[in-house]
Amino acid sequence: MRQVEKIRNIRGMIRFRAILTVALASTTAFGFDPAQQYDSLALVRHFKPRPDPVELPTEQGLVCDQTGLTVSLMGGADVFRMQEFGYFEAMLQTAFPDQEIRVRNLGWSSDTVFRQQRPMFFYTEKGDTREGSIPDGRDKIDPGVFILSFGKMESLNGLDALADFEAAYDRLIGELQKLSKRIVVVQPVPFAKVGPAARLTEERNVVLAKYSEVIESVAERRGVKNCPQQSMPQGAFEKTGIHLSSVGMHGWASWVLAAINGRRLECPVGKDDSNHEDLLTAILEKNHLWDQYYRPTNWAFLYGDRQQVPSSRDHKNPEKRWFEEELKLYPALIAEKEKEIWKLAKGGGR
Repeated sequence: MRQVEKIRNIRGMIRFRAILTVALASTTAFGFDPAQQYDSLALVRHFKPRPDPVELPTEQGLVCDQTGLTVSLMGGADVFRMQEFGYFEAMLQTAFPDQEIRVRNLGWSSDTVFRQQRPMFFYTEKGDTREGSIPDGRDKIDPGVFILSFGKMESLNGLDALADFEAAYDRLIGELQKLSKRIVVVQPVPFAKVGPAARLTEERNVVLAKYSEVIESVAERRGVKNCPQQSMPQGAFEKTGIHLSSVGMHGWASWVLAAINGRRLECPVGKDDSNHEDLLTAILEKNHLWDQYYRPTNWAFLYGDRQQVPSSRDHKNPEKRWFEEELKLYPALIAEKEKEIWKLAKGGGR
């Protein structure tokens, strides 16, 4: 598992980069206030528009009836960190080896149902209006199966904010249902009694239980799958008592997979499983490529408010946008890596 651990370490080193990208790209541009960018439903604009939503399958499970479906993961820090482990995708691909599933991690630290803050002009139709600037040219994501994991951090607002949480989550799901009816809402994992706020655990979990009840109610009202709250094994949390460890990530993946499939699966991929090291390595390599494409560094120079500066352009030919040309290479690299993942999921070699 040395290769897997090496990739995880690289992924950990670039976490700060993703946060810094948002901070740098959110500074006020000439004639533009970032607060004017409507980010309370930012996730919705990530996806390709459709005349009709993706319909529910006629058989059990959300991915059994089609090949090439895209499964999009949405949530805050825990979802963002899932790309460092690869368990969920490894389980999904081995459970459905013939479906050629694409997994897209859209997690972003600090995302909530109230707001999904993104850099300026992130997946917006119109970009910076100054001469020489162009709008976001990345491919939008195919709607398929949406997995939403919200509620834990929102619960820290207390019971007074419960009604606002319900309204915001209901609205987000309603907008996503215009694109696909294949939606799973995952109830948050309880806080663990460790870390600096251990004495607040019981109090926080009482409030969190109310939020989980609301999530179940919204899911029922909207007709989407509800993935109930699950107990976690020993060692499932980081020292904060909030975020999931490697053990917790593996547990989360197994019971969310059951919600997608409609029944529990005996998945052969275990934590630190040497029998599937090639598959996990390929997934982590693909995740790194996707991370570079979805959360590119120096956003302001790419599609933001600093496209006019020399650093954004080729030093010999200022008409050439070298950063954008480089980014355009990523979809093909991701597609090639996914072919390798599908081959390995079927038991083939690298």
